[in-house]
Amino acid sequence: MANGSPTVAFYQQRAQQFQAESESVEKQIRLYAWIRVGLVLLIALIIYLALSSPDFYYAVILPLAGFILLVRKQTAARELKERLSYLSLLNQREAKALGFESIEFDEGNAFADVHYAYSHDLDLFGPGSVFQYLNRCGTHSGEIKLAQDLKYPHFTKQELLQRQQAVRELAPQLELRQQVWATGKQINDTAFDVSGLLNWLKEKPIFYKDTFNTILRWVLPAITLAVLAFVIYTMSYFGLFLLMTAIQLALAASYAKRIGAMQQVLVTGGKIMHNYAKIFELLSKEQFSSEKMQQHHAIALNAFEKVKEFSALVNALEARMNPLAMQLGNGLFLYDFHTVSKLEKWRKENAHALPGWLESLAEWDSLISLATLHYNYPHYAFAEVSDKMTLKGQAIGHLLIPDAERVNNSFEIGNPQRVYLITGANMAGKSTFLRALGVNFVLAQIGSPVCAGVWQTPLLKLRTGMRTTDSLQEHQSYFFAELNRLQSIVQELEAGTPMFILLDEILKGTNSTDKQLGSLELLKRLKEKNALTVLATHDIALGVLKEEYPTQIATACFEGKIENDQLSFDYTLHAGVAQKANATFLMRKMGII
Repeated sequence: MANGSPTVAFYQQRAQQFQAESESVEKQIRLYAWIRVGLVLLIALIIYLALSSPDFYYAVILPLAGFILLVRKQTAARELKERLSYLSLLNQREAKALGFESIEFDEGNAFADVHYAYSHDLDLFGPGSVFQYLNRCGTHSGEIKLAQDLKYPHFTKQELLQRQQAVRELAPQLELRQQVWATGKQINDTAFDVSGLLNWLKEKPIFYKDTFNTILRWVLPAITLAVLAFVIYTMSYFGLFLLMTAIQLALAASYAKRIGAMQQVLVTGGKIMHNYAKIFELLSKEQFSSEKMQQHHAIALNAFEKVKEFSALVNALEARMNPLAMQLGNGLFLYDFHTVSKLEKWRKENAHALPGWLESLAEWDSLISLATLHYNYPHYAFAEVSDKMTLKGQAIGHLLIPDAERVNNSFEIGNPQRVYLITGANMAGKSTFLRALGVNFVLAQIGSPVCAGVWQTPLLKLRTGMRTTDSLQEHQSYFFAELNRLQSIVQELEAGTPMFILLDEILKGTNSTDKQLGSLELLKRLKEKNALTVLATHDIALGVLKEEYPTQIATACFEGKIENDQLSFDYTLHAGVAQKANATFLMRKMGII
């Protein structure tokens, strides 16, 4: 690591280390397999010898116990190998992302919405998106929480401070963060619908604390086992034993449909909860000083044993699917009754807490993504939240542009001008700058580091108008869709909602005169509202507004340079209105005109 930040080589080295450990565990698994084969052959030999001398049967106990132990060890080794493989994969992906070679984390397509207030305009979701670049969530619930925060930031100033402290504390805990990701990826919880589990929590018990069923599940097996002992002792009355087992099997069958429906709901959840328990355990072993992480740590301490117990109970319920186990278990012990009763007891004791445990896991798992950003880019600033209607940033850039290529700019709005006109030629950098402002604004509102040296911001609602799309299904033209977007922004302002508004080349669907007049009137209206507005435009004629309203409207520009018949840009924000155009030059150079 150089200057406190990780390098591509650092992650590549970790990937190789975990891959080597995975290969070592694979050798261990193969060794266990061969030993198991040897034990099976030994057990077969002992059984063969016991045919002539029954005393040999006692010798089978030790190799049989060794075989069972090896099965458990091999299962644990397979889980470890899988986790090490995921850790290697994670570090390979980190190296590629850090070097901007490729981003191979989940894209978040499920959260994309072209009609949402700003997510489509700012490339929050989809291939090469902000979400894909940030996402280091080990669980799907963490991904959902991260996406919701990006789309619907709702935190107070105090909550943002707590989240920033949590992100700072999680950032150096590389092993914890990566273990959580790898453990989470060992399950496929993307398709897990938690609503079924949450609905089960509200259901009434079938057996737990039901007096009649409680008596049945204890008394009937006791009688059946007593009859069995009597039959073995007397070698008679075998029909009575069969009658008792038949009664218990019939009783179990009468509840089979209800228990089967419960099993169907719980089995997938039980397997996922098994890994969630491991993730809770990872957090419970750490120590934290930040208020938010202390809260999550306390929840994890309480949750991991309870969630682990739930998973074990669900596994026990699933064991009934073995026909032999179902017949013997229910015929002798009323296995279904006891297993479901234990699950219902667990539900009675923990139903109120489970939703909170899952919410906690989702939140701190989503914070891990922000912590990874802070770890990889420790020079990125955390926002200073202000009560003033002023947004100020220094060395502002877009986090999806590599450091070596990115040109940073400083910008301030609201001191006192609340409307900023940014002009410039095609490809000069206006739209990228608007998106840099928007992305950093969103990140700041969720407690994340931002791609800037300094970022001071009020808490406002963000609205954008950059990539308005038409809709054949809704019979909307592009132009009408854009008008609807602008109308909704004005209506929210009229309702008193303070806003940060980013607009890029509005009213593109009409003629230049109409577009200019409409833009002038809109900006005159916006300057009077409780909002900070940045408009990027090619229309330099709008610059006259600065002359009319110097304390309310400011101008800045991105300029291009034509030298030696070559067009170049410095992507640096300058004061004033752009003076140069490049469309005619480019058309001539490309032979179009």
